[in-house]
Amino acid sequence: MALPETPAPYRLQCVVHRESAGGIIIHDEQIPGPLEEAAVTAAKARFAQLRAGRAGSAALRDPAGRVVWSARHDAPAPGAAGSASR
Repeated sequence: MALPETPAPYRLQCVVHRESAGGIIIHDEQIPGPLEEAAVTAAKARFAQLRAGRAGSAALRDPAGRVVWSARHDAPAPGAAGSASR
């Protein structure tokens, strides 16, 4: 018989803006980490993966619901990749 899975102590909550006509993706998942530092490192990597270059924001909460890490990334401005626009 398998042992029951223990819940992860941290929760990552993200909002990622879609590139298409106005919409957002709301994401909520548990992040395992015996230490806060490990959970923050995992949350940063997961948020970068979920964003995939898009704008978004994220918060990592501890078991008591306190925010232990947060980030916000804006989308690159149109033409910021070196293209000349008039």
